[in-house]
Amino acid sequence: MNIYFHIDELKRDAIVASALYRKLEGTNHKITFGNRTIAPLLKYFHDAFDIIVLPRPHFMYDFWGKDVLNWKQQFIMLSTESLGIICKDHHVMAKTLLENTYFEGNQDYVQKISAFCVWGEKQKLALKEYSRLDLTKVYPIGHPRHDSLCQKKMTTKYEQKRTLKIGFVTRTNSLNDYYGRSAIRGFEVLFDDHFNYEYINRTTGKKLVSDRRDSNPKDNMIVQLIDIENLLKVLKKLSSLNFELSIRCHPKEDSNEWIYLFSKCGINAEIADNSIPITHWLMDKDKVIGPPSTSFYDAAMCKVEPISIENLDSTRRKYIGRLWEDNNQLMEHIYKPESIDELVQYLKKNRDFPSKEVMSILKEEANFPYCSNSLDKFITICKKVNLNSHNLIFSNLYPIISFLYTKAWQIKNIVIGRKENSSQYSLGRKNKRFIMSLTK
Repeated sequence: MNIYFHIDELKRDAIVASALYRKLEGTNHKITFGNRTIAPLLKYFHDAFDIIVLPRPHFMYDFWGKDVLNWKQQFIMLSTESLGIICKDHHVMAKTLLENTYFEGNQDYVQKISAFCVWGEKQKLALKEYSRLDLTKVYPIGHPRHDSLCQKKMTTKYEQKRTLKIGFVTRTNSLNDYYGRSAIRGFEVLFDDHFNYEYINRTTGKKLVSDRRDSNPKDNMIVQLIDIENLLKVLKKLSSLNFELSIRCHPKEDSNEWIYLFSKCGINAEIADNSIPITHWLMDKDKVIGPPSTSFYDAAMCKVEPISIENLDSTRRKYIGRLWEDNNQLMEHIYKPESIDELVQYLKKNRDFPSKEVMSILKEEANFPYCSNSLDKFITICKKVNLNSHNLIFSNLYPIISFLYTKAWQIKNIVIGRKENSSQYSLGRKNKRFIMSLTK
């Protein structure tokens, strides 16, 4: 069985690719890594594979157009982001899993897919309520980044009499874009139907208005401004006390801007390497502080208590929309101090975490803790749908062609001065070594 596995965001998804490789190592099954850079090659070399694994259906037509409907390969969707606020609105959840094209009348791409590997029963229920999808194709396998092979063994977390380790997460990518784009460009979505609606069916006239954060750039930026100020104030206070601080920037942010702010504000905190999987970074943390985020789910699954800064500024709430992470189910059970002094006092206390309520939400949305064998379930599904359709000639040619293609792309980057990032990167030797290093 030859599997093509798309790694969409290197910093987020590489850990799953690495774990899958290890699980298939020594078997007669082979996994080949792909990404946005190398994907165009599959238009001509798809016969090198039996199964093509993607995060969402839109990659099928974005990369390969209508031709993909005639391919012999089996397509499997393995979600990379599938919890938080979107689970609260089943209609939006279903649209996220099946794409707007499905609800706009084109169901061909979804019908082409052999299996949907969702994280929990919550997602399957959304598909049952808002689609006509054959539910025998839907498999709740759990959160793949919390498979046991994706975890790092804890070594120091419960040592006695040590400094408390506090992690911070950010979400200020509209103001601190890793491409260096001006914040004012966020308003380009103001009259864009793609952002203002989840979908618009031109035939039936049915449409679903978007209540997501990105559809309201003004409020989004105001909230991010408030969050930056409060994060800096909390960091400044805690860096003067006996805490060990580490900040993990949003993957679409420029960490150099935070380094600059820390130097100007006199803040002593480590900027964490974003290439380290979040589950590894969390392992030695006692608490995690930040604005409401899906990262809080990761923290909870690693038994690290998240603390939200949302109530440090009383004006922040009036800018929050219905489908912002502030309103996800988990946030109802997260501590939200109203002052920095209150936060400092709380950090000195011990609290049992996670609670029964939190565990119930994690089970419903991410099949936690039963996701510890998530990727074993995924491999079983691959074997179930496999038709062994790959062509041996194409399978032997693909590594050579992809190597040459990658080299050409790297050279072009040098010529035009383009830097790689987490979504636009080469699958050369260096990045492949990095992927493999994540699980040993």
